[in-house]
Amino acid sequence: MKKLNKEIGNYCENLAKKYLLDSNYHILDCNFRNFLGEIDIICVKDKILIIIEVKGRYNYDYGLPKESINLSKQKSIIKVTNSYIYYKKLININIRFDVIEVYLNNQNTLFKINHLKDAFRL
Repeated sequence: MKKLNKEIGNYCENLAKKYLLDSNYHILDCNFRNFLGEIDIICVKDKILIIIEVKGRYNYDYGLPKESINLSKQKSIIKVTNSYIYYKKLININIRFDVIEVYLNNQNTLFKINHLKDAFRL
C-alpha cells in the first residue's frame, strides 16, 4: 500500500509540475528533503520563492486535500524552508506557501488541479 501511495504522490507531483511550467513558474527543486522533512516543489515566479505542497485525492472520504496540511505539517514545511534558504544562501527574498490539490478519477485518466496561492503563512 505504501508503494502505491508513493506512486500516486509522484503522479500528482508530475501533474503539478507540468501545470506550473505551463503557468510560467521556474522550478528550482523537487522533493527537497533533509532531517527536518520534505518540500514537494520549490519554484520562483515574479521574484517570489514559492514553496508548494502537493496533495492528491480520489474522493472526499478523508476530506479535502488542503485539510490534510494541518498546523504541524505547516510548521514542518516552514522549518525545511528556513533550512533551504540558509543552504542556498538566499537573502531578501519574498516567500509564499501554496498548496496544489490534484483530484483524480479511479483510472487516473482525468484530473483537476486546484492551485491555492498563499495557502498559509509564517
